[in-house]
Amino acid sequence: MVEYQLLRAHSLEEVLEILTEKKKVQILAGGTDLMVDLHQQDPKFENIDYLLDITDVAELKGIKLGPEEGEIGALTTHAELLSSPEIKEKLPFIGAAASSIGSTQIRNRATIGGNLVNAAACADSFSPLIALGAELVLRNKGGARRVLLEDFVEWPNQTVLKDNEVLEKIVFKMPQGEYHSSYQKIGRRNAVSISRLSLTLLAEVENEAIKNIQVVSGAATPAPVPFREVNKYLTAKTFAEIDPAEAGEIAADEMVGITGERWSTPYKRPALSKLVERAVKDLLEEAGYNG
Repeated sequence: MVEYQLLRAHSLEEVLEILTEKKKVQILAGGTDLMVDLHQQDPKFENIDYLLDITDVAELKGIKLGPEEGEIGALTTHAELLSSPEIKEKLPFIGAAASSIGSTQIRNRATIGGNLVNAAACADSFSPLIALGAELVLRNKGGARRVLLEDFVEWPNQTVLKDNEVLEKIVFKMPQGEYHSSYQKIGRRNAVSISRLSLTLLAEVENEAIKNIQVVSGAATPAPVPFREVNKYLTAKTFAEIDPAEAGEIAADEMVGITGERWSTPYKRPALSKLVERAVKDLLEEAGYNG
């Protein structure tokens, strides 16, 4: 049986005090993954003495989207992302990712910070935020540091977060000019689905050409990464020069170059190729290109 002492913090200062003073602390945010693991008596909890409930910490909640910069508090739930008018208007791909996570009940509890810190290979929040070039603000009693989200995950379920740190918020530059996006996902079923593959495309366009673009994987590689070769292929191309199918093949080749040939490759390779092709077609359609 897993034994621990339950602690509750009501402010960020309290959280940091506890993380400084005590060892072997596991943070509880939404708890949608953690409580399942506890119920199953996952061996990783054998080295935990304290469970720290931070769900009441107001400083870790909220969405702020300015003209140039945005931030999302770590305790913001996926339901709050999905219902936010600002997210819907300015960052619809984040809302699309949030809508694909679990059930209504899970979205009401699960937090974006928990999704990132848990760092499962199938986590849906990574690809839209990496496409934004997001950074994480990791805070301890002595101050804060920023880490590029792209560099946060060392391996599935392993991050650079230190024992005395808490994820405070996600910060990013807002897209500028004319931009279009697409979030794509394949799961095992239509509802309450864990991603088998997902990706985000975010592109800034100008004069019917790609000015800047990020195509970012989710669940395709051990840690989420931008597909640099397909980004290179698409950047600076006019809409007329883009072949969505070719973009898909480039991304699929890049994925296999990262993962190597695995038992899942015969499925994932063509599936990823089709997802990227679909995302690029969405981009062209949304941009009004009829060629």
